[in-house]
Amino acid sequence: MINILVALVIILFFQQSCFAEALSLTALVRQTMQTYFEGEGESSIAALTKNVPKQYNSPAGVFVTLSTNGKTRACWGSIQPTHANIVESTVYATLNALKKDYRYKPIKASEWQDLKPQVTVIKEMKAIQTIRGQNPLTEGLFLQGSNKSAVLLPGEVSDPYYQLVKCKLKAGIHQGEPYQLYSIKAAIYE
Repeated sequence: MINILVALVIILFFQQSCFAEALSLTALVRQTMQTYFEGEGESSIAALTKNVPKQYNSPAGVFVTLSTNGKTRACWGSIQPTHANIVESTVYATLNALKKDYRYKPIKASEWQDLKPQVTVIKEMKAIQTIRGQNPLTEGLFLQGSNKSAVLLPGEVSDPYYQLVKCKLKAGIHQGEPYQLYSIKAAIYE
């Protein structure tokens, strides 16, 4: 009986820890948007990157996706680390999503509070020979051609063959052009 109670406490603690970790990255995205839209300046943005919890004090590829009603409004990031730690990468990916994602209409100050943030932290990328065995709900796909590339994050599509076709289209890879595939494992925080 005691073993069962101990196991339940450990499971609850683990779930709460994971939830708190997820909450803090999405909260950081919200703080970044608030700071950006309320015009608090670059020093306020830089201050968001100063307190780095131990679990985020390592470099990693990070994507920030902002959506409303299930539709993407902006997304920015990199599969490779671009900053010293996950906190910095999250803050600057958020800013770039707000300022540089040309695929969507610019986000207005009046709508940022209604956006749902998602942070995707790249954990592992490995070369694969075929899409067979790929689960796009849990694994992203990076496709790299000679001078072209595209990425689909985990969960963007549900069919592995559609994942491949969509990546080829995004990268502009034509039939017969060589390319390399990489499966992406990532942690997704919502």
